[in-house]
Formats: sequence, structure tokens, C-alpha cells
Amino acid sequence: MKTAPSIKLRNLKRCRRVLLLITVTFMVFACGTREVGKLAPKISLVNSPNDILTVGAHFLAQEIKKQSNDSITPKVYHSGVLSGGKGKAEIEMCQQGSIEIHITTTAYLANLAKHASVVSLPFLFKDIDQVVGLVKSNNLAFAKINQELNNKNLHIIAWWPRGFRQLTNSKKPVKSLEDLQGLTFRVMNNPLYVDNMNAMGANPVPMAWGEVYTGLQLNIIDGQENAEDVIYSSKLYEVQKFMTIWDYSTDIEVVLVNLDWWNGLEQRQRNQVQHAADASVDYQVELLRKNTLELRKKLAAQGMEIYHLPETAKPAFRASVKPVWEKYEKIFTKEYLDAFVAEVDQY
Repeated sequence: MKTAPSIKLRNLKRCRRVLLLITVTFMVFACGTREVGKLAPKISLVNSPNDILTVGAHFLAQEIKKQSNDSITPKVYHSGVLSGGKGKAEIEMCQQGSIEIHITTTAYLANLAKHASVVSLPFLFKDIDQVVGLVKSNNLAFAKINQELNNKNLHIIAWWPRGFRQLTNSKKPVKSLEDLQGLTFRVMNNPLYVDNMNAMGANPVPMAWGEVYTGLQLNIIDGQENAEDVIYSSKLYEVQKFMTIWDYSTDIEVVLVNLDWWNGLEQRQRNQVQHAADASVDYQVELLRKNTLELRKKLAAQGMEIYHLPETAKPAFRASVKPVWEKYEKIFTKEYLDAFVAEVDQY
């Protein structure tokens, strides 16, 4: 009668030894498959596999591995697989730390840092050389944006140029301000882009990027505005007949990191990642210059009718968006906006 407890005790000890053995085996296996101290940050973006931003993300990942001698091995998650295609959600995930590195646009950051919209003011840049000059400079405008983001647990380690946002639609060629009247265009969830379209007489519809192709296919919207690489890689030529090259606005792509993660790196590791990010800027510049003209030819080959808006037609468009500039001068302050425009004019 007294032997039962001792049997139970022996069985309990045996179970504990088995559990301990399983735990140790798992830890040995885990350490064997991933070196202790090795970092594997996620690099996320909502762009498609062939988009130049995704190409740039893979370059960044390889460059970080190279700079760190494989002690930091990022993995790229494109097409919004971590968020269901929602750019805003991926920014929030980066804030929270579930994503360490996120490649996004200043247009999406405007809700967190109001000065982020300054680069997208309509007809701000004369050409792509000015955009390239700006992203390679250490300007006060970018420092201000980063300061605002640091307060939201985010930090920008690289600024990438993006092609100008060209206009596409399924109805007719847009050759004048009058051609925009009554057309419905998808815009990002950013007040500036809504203001731009309203000022020019079009109907803006803020919409997540993951919903755009279907919206165009079902004629919920007539068109959208985006850089050539987005138009091509997303196959918008399948649902859009007309494209106007008007170079009216751009947004700067940024390599965004979770600030807590960034500060938690050793100084040596931060230097390695930063050097890789710096190299990615030059890589993106060359990729953008090469692809822009090639993609226009490819879009034409897919049947899109492309119209180049001449400089003589732009004064009417510029005049229509003057109220937008006046509104954002009040938001940014005249001093800040004047200093930024002067910075751009240097390039």
C-alpha cells in the first residue's frame, strides 16, 4: 500500500528527465541551425516582385549581409504579404517592432510626420536630376521629417528617388486641364494628393494599393497616378488605355527602421547597416534612370497610348494648384517652404 506513492514519484521524475532531454535537444538543434547572435531582420514592402523597389530591397539585403560578414541576414517580404497589401499597416508594424526594416514612401508617412508631404507638392521639381540631387544631400527638410518620425519610434536610414507620378486612365487622353474634369482617380490616403486632384477638377478616391487593380477593372475608378515602374510591374496596361507623362509630382522612397531595434544594435552593426543603406541610394538612382525610358517603351508595346504633356501646357496646371501651395505654406510655414524650394533649386 505504501509503494504506490514511490512509483508515482519515480514516474514523475522520469517524465521530468524526458522533458528536459527534449528541451535540451531542441535548444541544440535551434543553435545548430542559427548561430547565436546572428540577426535576421525582416525587410518589408507592398510592391510587386519586379518593381524596382523590390529589386532595391534585395540589393539592400545582400549588401547588409556583405557588410556584416553574414552576421546580419535580412529576408525580403514583398507584395505586402505581411499586411495584406496595406502600406499603412506595415508602417504600424514597423513602429511596433514586428517588422525591423520597411521600405515605403513619404506620401504614406504624412500622417505621422506632416513635413513628409513637402516633397510631393505639385510641379515642384523641374526634372529627375533635382530629385536625385536632393536625396543625396544632407538637407534640413529631411532632418525635420526624421525628427518627427523619431518621436513615433521610426527612423529613416536612406532616401531613394522615385520616378514622377504619371497619370493613367481608361477613358481618354489627358492633354489639358479640361480633360481631367469629371474623371475619377485613385490617390493615396494622403490629404495632399486629394487636394491636388480637387484643385485640378478631377474626383480623387483614396484607396489602398491592394485594391487598385480590381477598382480599375470594375470601373469603380477611371484611373490612377504612379511612376512608370509601378504601372508596368502591376500590369495596369491591362486595365488602362491612356497615359499622360506630365511629371507633376513625386514622392521619395525611404528605408525605414524601427527605432528601438536600431538603437538596440551594437555601434558596429549600425555602421554596417548604414553603409549598406548608403550604397543602396546609388544603386536605386542608376536603376531608376535606366528603367524609366525602357518602361515607357514597354508600356507602349503593351498597347498604352502615351501622351507627353508639353511645357507650354503646364502653366494652366500650375495655376490650378496654386491654392494647394498656399494651403501647405500655412502648414509648413513660409520660412520652411522657402528654404526647401531654395534647396531644390540648387540641383
